[in-house]
Amino acid sequence: MSRAAPAALALLAALALSPVASVTPARAAASPPVTGEGTVEPSAKADPKGRFIVVYKDDADTRAANARAKGRGIAADRTYRAALKGYAAKLSPRQLAETRADPAVAYVAEDGIVRAVGQSTPSGVRRADAPRNTTAGIDGTDQRVDADVAIFDTGIDRSHPDLNVVGGYNCSSSNRSAWGDGNGHGTHVAGTVGALDNGIGVVGVAPGVRLWAVRILGSDGSGLVSWYVCGMDWIAAQRDPVDPTRPLIEAVNMSVAKPGSDDRNCGYTNKDAMHKAICRLVASGVTVVAAAGNNSFNASRLIPASYNEVITVSALADTDGLPGGVGGKACYSWGSYDEDDTYANFSNYGADVDLIAPGKCIRSTLPGNRYGYSSGTSMAAPHVTGAAALWLSSRPGSTPAQAKAALQAAATLDWRTSTDPDGHPDRLLDTSRLVALGDFNVEAGRVSSWTNGAGRTVSIPVQLVRAEDFTSDVALTAVADAPVTAALGTGTFTGGTLATTVSITIPAKTASGTYKVVLTAGDGTRKRTAVIRLAVDSDRPVVAVPTLAPRTRTTFNTTSFTGRGSWSGTDATSGIARYEASWRVDSGSWSSAVALSAAQRTLDRTIRTGHTYDLRVRARDVAGNTGAWRTSLDFRALVSQDTSSLLQRTGTWKRSSYTSWSRNTAASATASGARITRTFTGRGVAWVAGVGPTRGSARVLIDGVGVATVNLHAAERGFRRIVYAKTWPASGTHTISIVVLGTDGHPRVDVDAVIVIR
Repeated sequence: MSRAAPAALALLAALALSPVASVTPARAAASPPVTGEGTVEPSAKADPKGRFIVVYKDDADTRAANARAKGRGIAADRTYRAALKGYAAKLSPRQLAETRADPAVAYVAEDGIVRAVGQSTPSGVRRADAPRNTTAGIDGTDQRVDADVAIFDTGIDRSHPDLNVVGGYNCSSSNRSAWGDGNGHGTHVAGTVGALDNGIGVVGVAPGVRLWAVRILGSDGSGLVSWYVCGMDWIAAQRDPVDPTRPLIEAVNMSVAKPGSDDRNCGYTNKDAMHKAICRLVASGVTVVAAAGNNSFNASRLIPASYNEVITVSALADTDGLPGGVGGKACYSWGSYDEDDTYANFSNYGADVDLIAPGKCIRSTLPGNRYGYSSGTSMAAPHVTGAAALWLSSRPGSTPAQAKAALQAAATLDWRTSTDPDGHPDRLLDTSRLVALGDFNVEAGRVSSWTNGAGRTVSIPVQLVRAEDFTSDVALTAVADAPVTAALGTGTFTGGTLATTVSITIPAKTASGTYKVVLTAGDGTRKRTAVIRLAVDSDRPVVAVPTLAPRTRTTFNTTSFTGRGSWSGTDATSGIARYEASWRVDSGSWSSAVALSAAQRTLDRTIRTGHTYDLRVRARDVAGNTGAWRTSLDFRALVSQDTSSLLQRTGTWKRSSYTSWSRNTAASATASGARITRTFTGRGVAWVAGVGPTRGSARVLIDGVGVATVNLHAAERGFRRIVYAKTWPASGTHTISIVVLGTDGHPRVDVDAVIVIR
């Protein structure tokens, strides 16, 4: 809890628990926690066979019931007193039957497997807007958040210099002090919650929060339900030393899961010991955050994710730590790249999800003074746990329901919500709006990713975010980088006025670049700022002159064929958003422009021989600037059939007559060295031939130089195929030669026609 313990008691605890606790001393609990040295001890393999969790009735005489269990020869290895009453043990069939018949027993549940849901400011911390949280105070100075958080996981590396680990408890083996991390999962989660703001490594959402390692998973990332209940029992027993009616630990991060469902009755209906323990823990005042799971299915199929009592968190793929969805595919994880600001492809979803937070390629602490990246809803949940600690740190005595409501109220929908699989977008964590009691903050909307410099004014909403007990007037100013100007709708927030606008004017001919508008809000003693960034693009995109060519591997229809226009485009600042293209035939009117994506830089159409075609293309950039049209050179196709005297033959060529050839004939040769040559004046040339099982290869020479070997061999016969094409940027005199290579077993080469582009 955020209350300070008596000084002498706190000092003793600091000496016993933490080598770094001299900054923020750890406090002794009413029921002293087992802390030891946080060693790493291999736990027994999580084997649930023959194991059961015995849950007593709420009004049971546990002393008498335990005595009867001992009389049956039962050796309990976990005993529960706080989260629920009961124990866990291996039971023989006889012991199981006798235990179920015991009048003190509410139910006996089978044990099961629980698994982990697998200084820079990490992108996830930035995306959750933690640097703007007034309680977090992220500025490179080690000022620690006054709250306690339990990491329900594989343990924590207590020696990591970037973590304020104050103690722990081990439920995965008989050595309660062996809560060190032999896996890495728990240490990674802990760093996202509360890595120190100390100038090294990374920083967490709630920097320096007191971390408690509750090890309920073995080094292989799995554990038993009985270990899980053991951890909750221990947390529930830790009470604030000043006010024992309150818990010592404000929030618990549970990045673990197992199959199951919520009976909406705290486990009484379906005899779920985990659920009953969590309900007791939440009722005692502890806020519980759970990962939604990484199965790409509905979170209702897993526990604790499906429990109403917890805050369930799905994962967002965020690649740049910023809103807007412009970060691209910078992160590869779980076998794929996810687009920026989209629902992570592995994340579970559904009505049980309460918030979404960054969970892909999250950088955090690892054992051995290391740092690394990991992905999963396990990485999303600790962002929310840290946010809960920030809000609760100034509100001792607040309930978990109030914490959940506050986090959801502060959350936004500023992400690509259309990617949510269930069609009901989860609200995205925003810690900047979680202000401490007596405090306030100011926030502003954002400008779309790029703004053109054509001269315009944009209006951006501005909001005062205040704690429930803050009622003072707040003065507001806005200062913009020249030549941009900013004007506020109101200069003061008074009474119930919590919103205004700032009008930002971008003069015409403003140079490309990034400009800031700094909003400052003050109550006379404190100042809070928000920064609006405008990325101005005054440059117009440029398209290279399009080129036209016959499209290879398509069919020549004697008087027509498929032509392909190609082009490239550049934009120096914001990037190209789309292209527009239109055609003109025989110098007539231009067709209506078609819009094409930035990735599409080709356009096909039917070209008829003997006609002249032009293609023009222009680009529009992300900021909305439109470039000039660029027009191709005239494209006119003339055909030399195989019978043409313009085709000069060397070697033996035969005439092949068949209705599938253009004009019903083609020239064919099988002997190596047989050659057909065509000299022409133009900007392009194409060769039309047949393909099939008996066809071989030929060498193409342009102006006497070999440029390509064309293989005409194919499983199925095909006629009138454009098998080779070449174009030049300007007209000139060229020669094409097609030379038969005499391929063994299938030597035949056909020349149906040669197309010349004038």
